[in-house]
Amino acid sequence: MQAHIFYNTDVPKYLRRTGFYTRALKKGLKQFAKQNIEVNVIFVGEREILRVNKQYLGHHYVTDVISFNNQRPPILPPGEPWGFGDIFVCYPVARKNAKKFNHTILQEMLMYVTHGALHLSGMDDHDPADRAEMDRQAEKIIQSILA
Repeated sequence: MQAHIFYNTDVPKYLRRTGFYTRALKKGLKQFAKQNIEVNVIFVGEREILRVNKQYLGHHYVTDVISFNNQRPPILPPGEPWGFGDIFVCYPVARKNAKKFNHTILQEMLMYVTHGALHLSGMDDHDPADRAEMDRQAEKIIQSILA
């Protein structure tokens, strides 16, 4: 797996913990992380996450994280790397929610990266039981990274 981390908003240097985010991706992607894939994590501001949410999902609100799985192009030769998915993380929402949930901003940002990776690996959170399972797995991953 190749991880590309982009900071397209004013994320303070002390939170630009690319190694942490890459580890969260690998653990959240599970078996997919062993494949020759590329995943982008893009930290954005509220205006950009709103634009992405409107344009691609038809939602007219700011959110914390959005992930997109990409289908493997059928013409790609076996073993060739391909763009598996993209995860957009809204830094201002992470900053606000960290206070709200009594987390550090880093923990909140790791939660969003991990949550996005779990979605890319096939997990869903449409009902409360699935959401609780995703949250449990994300917390376990984050604790292992920060330990």
